[in-house]
Amino acid sequence: MAFAPSLRRASSRALSVYLPVPAEGFNARHYDVVIGHLVRRYRDRLGVEDREVMEREIPRVRVELELVRPAGSPALAVFADKPAGLLELIRLPVETDARLEVGPLLLAPIERLLERFPPALMAVVDKEEARIFAAILGEVVPLDHLIGNDIKHHGAGGASASSNQRKAANRAKANLTAFVSTIEREMRAGSYHRLYLAGPDEARAEFERLLPPGLKRMIAGHLSASLDSAQLQHQLRNQLQRAPNA
Repeated sequence: MAFAPSLRRASSRALSVYLPVPAEGFNARHYDVVIGHLVRRYRDRLGVEDREVMEREIPRVRVELELVRPAGSPALAVFADKPAGLLELIRLPVETDARLEVGPLLLAPIERLLERFPPALMAVVDKEEARIFAAILGEVVPLDHLIGNDIKHHGAGGASASSNQRKAANRAKANLTAFVSTIEREMRAGSYHRLYLAGPDEARAEFERLLPPGLKRMIAGHLSASLDSAQLQHQLRNQLQRAPNA
């Protein structure tokens, strides 16, 4: 619920659907076939009221799939409850059988996956800024964008150059220390069990050096990403899927 707070709105009469995702990418025909098979399979198993819920929510699920056009994950879970204003699509990191249920949200399959793939925090750091993401079931969600003090670079030589370099180094350390504090606070909450780091080598190494021992032990790997990338979130998700500990 912490990662998809809209699920808290669900009533005891919601629709839960688990769907396999075609390997070749979004394919509307695939979902037509799979959903059509589910509806036929469950129509006679459901009572009148539950069947009405299914028939009300399935068109909303179809529209959401057309809008989102999900790809890049082996499976999906979709939760729908129109009276509660709920329509949530969650990508899953492993294949799943097609399944449909009406009632309280069917979350047990996701809870088992969270045990297998513990949520992680991702920090992309530079000397002046950092961006923090949550990695949940293979999905990457932005959490925070931290801006530190400017690090001035002067062209003066001699003693002035040395003094300016020390000031810049001190500002950089102060920024990275503040970024560490944010990570420590997020990890202390207990929602995340692993930590991935990315950013320029020098800044990332200094950031890692400043981490307390407990957080250092939670580092699961290093990723290659730059804060100035327009596709940063996409890059992180792709790399996370290939990471051996993901």
